[in-house]
Amino acid sequence: MFLKGKYINECIDTRKNNLDIIRFIAASLVLFSHAYPLTTGNNASEPFAVFSKGQMTFGEFAVSIFFVISGFLITQSFDRSKDPIYYFKARVLRIFPGLILCVMLSIFLLGPIFTDLGFLEYFKNRETYDYLKTVTLYWLQFDLPGVFSTNIWPGAVNGSLWTLWFEFFFYIVVAALGIMKVLNKKVVVFLFLACTTLYFLDRGGFYTDLFRYFSAGMIFYLFRNQIKLNGWVTLLSLVVLLVTAKVGYFEYTFTIFGAYLIFSLAFETRLRLHNFGKFGDFSYGIYIYAFPFQQIMTHLFHNQLTPWENFLLSFPPTLVFAVMSWYVIEKRAMKYKNFTLKETVQNITRSAS
Repeated sequence: MFLKGKYINECIDTRKNNLDIIRFIAASLVLFSHAYPLTTGNNASEPFAVFSKGQMTFGEFAVSIFFVISGFLITQSFDRSKDPIYYFKARVLRIFPGLILCVMLSIFLLGPIFTDLGFLEYFKNRETYDYLKTVTLYWLQFDLPGVFSTNIWPGAVNGSLWTLWFEFFFYIVVAALGIMKVLNKKVVVFLFLACTTLYFLDRGGFYTDLFRYFSAGMIFYLFRNQIKLNGWVTLLSLVVLLVTAKVGYFEYTFTIFGAYLIFSLAFETRLRLHNFGKFGDFSYGIYIYAFPFQQIMTHLFHNQLTPWENFLLSFPPTLVFAVMSWYVIEKRAMKYKNFTLKETVQNITRSAS
């Protein structure tokens, strides 16, 4: 089933990989995991939290997958382009257009419908427009005036967006290392070990925690000529992860063994899942739209839904909006990464007219 002795470098130059479906599953796991706190108020009964004895939820597991894959692909992107302007243009166009649409829909569609306030009172409230700061990634506002105030998880409109700042910050880190000509094995391994140590010592917060996974992906790219994808090592990685999920230290073993398992599955052509993304990359849209729809369902059913009911009711509209976001905004925005700023403005103006 698995690759036999192929180095990563032999696999990455083909579009026949399974990264699209892995990210789709990860985004869906975030939705599934959030169904528990949004309907019960906590993660006590969340399946992976139970299985791992509280080490990690499915949502945290999925976010770790996202950061490992992102570390690999973003390092590859800078390494191949060697152009900071093109690099940042591609990164901005991938994240912000979809995010801006999501924020606008939250303020001007979701908010007026689900607020406890009157229509005029909602739009006169300063906090309504403060939510616009969310598009900066850094200054997040999680609530809109009067929206979801009676939900089990009150007030939060989109609790998933907090990871996007860290994602974009790590893009900046990769660019900084590249510009300084230190985007190499020694520096990245040092950063990985430093962040792992700080995380073990409970220092640094989310920056060190999430960068452990991101830098693990960077390491797998930088060592692509040395890391061989082998079926027995893949099986060993799975065993290590299952054991540590039960006995402890899963969050440490996942950075290496989890990353190995991810890329083994991603580059195993015999899985024949590489055509999954031919209709579009919907994982980002699922990630940014899932939480609002889950809160909507909780609100509409007066906090009476089970986690599974919330998941099953929320997934279809989330997927619809993800598909819409891809075709209307994300896919179109990515076309501009090869244009100059002047050409981009001209093309956007022409499309709008």
